[in-house]
Amino acid sequence: MSPARRAVVVFASTLLTSCGDDAVGVGEGTTSTGTTGTSDVESSSGSPPAETSSTAIADESSSSGAPVDVPLEYARGVRLTRLVANQGMQIDLTVDGVDVDPADYPVRFITGRRTLVRAFWSLHASFTPRELVGRLEVTYPDGTVRVDDRPAMVAGVSEDNGPSFQWLLEPDDVRPGMRLRAYALEPDPSIATGELSEPPPLLPYGGAIELPLVDSAFEMEVVLVPVLHQLDGCEQAPVPTEQDVLALAHDLEQNNALQHANVTVGEPMPYTAPIGGQDMGFSPILAALAIRRDQDSPPDNVYYYGLLDSCDGFPGGLLGQALGIPEALPELANQRVATGRWQGSGAAAAETFTHEVGHSQGRRHITCSGGEGGPELDYPHDNGRIGSWGFGIHDFELRPPTKARDYMTYCANAFVSDYGWEKTLDVIETLTGWGDADIAPPDARVLMGIVHDDGKAVWWTARGTVPAEDGASIDARVVWTIEGLEHTTAVRQDALPDAPRGERGIVITAALPEFATAATSVRLSLSDGREIAVDRAALR
Repeated sequence: MSPARRAVVVFASTLLTSCGDDAVGVGEGTTSTGTTGTSDVESSSGSPPAETSSTAIADESSSSGAPVDVPLEYARGVRLTRLVANQGMQIDLTVDGVDVDPADYPVRFITGRRTLVRAFWSLHASFTPRELVGRLEVTYPDGTVRVDDRPAMVAGVSEDNGPSFQWLLEPDDVRPGMRLRAYALEPDPSIATGELSEPPPLLPYGGAIELPLVDSAFEMEVVLVPVLHQLDGCEQAPVPTEQDVLALAHDLEQNNALQHANVTVGEPMPYTAPIGGQDMGFSPILAALAIRRDQDSPPDNVYYYGLLDSCDGFPGGLLGQALGIPEALPELANQRVATGRWQGSGAAAAETFTHEVGHSQGRRHITCSGGEGGPELDYPHDNGRIGSWGFGIHDFELRPPTKARDYMTYCANAFVSDYGWEKTLDVIETLTGWGDADIAPPDARVLMGIVHDDGKAVWWTARGTVPAEDGASIDARVVWTIEGLEHTTAVRQDALPDAPRGERGIVITAALPEFATAATSVRLSLSDGREIAVDRAALR
């Protein structure tokens, strides 16, 4: 359970290790909600608009000692320079009094997601360090106004990796049409020094600014399948606790435009073949998981992820692997399968989990270490940097854009990038929109296989079709021999993500004809001249 109105942001340069920056704490503050409107007319007397300028403080002259409303003045010797918001990636709303065009925002925001708002300051030479109140005023289309006052010690430079006024909006607060305005106020005018800036310390200058939001459902459904490895008298499988599952769900939520990740644990899947030292990586396990997904017949938007705790170790250098990099098409639901090492806990497995599920969302690698195969060619930031300030909606850490790396790299300090956020946002919205419906034809089936460079292959069948608009390769085909006659079906070829080092495995999808089980031989004919036998047992 996350703390309500938490207002502590931990500054960290990495997801895994702290860079040593001090945490910046903000007091508990005062929050109120009313129906008064905001004023766009500023006072020259040093006071903010009356209808937005009160907070409860003790009045010593009151015989009862009960709090009374006392107006707050604008803070002196300070001006607000920048207003930003962050749901995982940061956008600048107002810079030096000028509202940023939403078309220039690096990412889109969604409704119903925790959002950090920050305001930065600059100080006059005569400013005396002291505690000020940062006020965030949130106005909604129905006329409701939410006022959130947060004290902050103001001294020295205010910047992204340093102190600022900060407010945390919980999911229920993030609604369509909401408008934001920030103020810097004096809790005790008697100790204020310096002149009132012109304009006074508020942003935006011209009135509250709307926070554009995509008003839709953004959810993910993931089934965890513990692999019950049974080998040479050893029998073991991960047993994830509720806390482990929560850690995995939280990592997905922090790194994607999500309101909720529904992660559940399925029944363990027995697996009796060796895992360690295999020259096909995790391909046989992926095939088994794909068969399991097909047998379970979940809705097309459900992802399957195998948790591995091997009796005989693991292939060298391989933490996880995904079956494919499918587009957001129901016909490719059979490729929403991945697996990864358990490593003892959900927290330890989370980074690999998010990376491999990222492949299942349609994401390719991002180049950083140089070992990433099949990378995105249009990634806009050098060395896999994330491009904007990152913010963890569960761990409350800020990630500098030059130190954190996109979670689809092989580098440490993994977090979502502005590119990655936008890349998956439409995918998440599309799959969420499918709901529990089965969109792919329920009776259509395909032949699937993973083929490695050395010709080793694993085969199975699954529900699905070959997407008509792009999928079939004209240079590859499956050849079915029936009573001496050859029949061919077209093939779709996809790259196998995270293949063992040096490998270039491919995922094969081909239509499964009605006469498939009658074939006396089946082979895959590839454009490079290779002829690879298809295991006919997989057709039954």
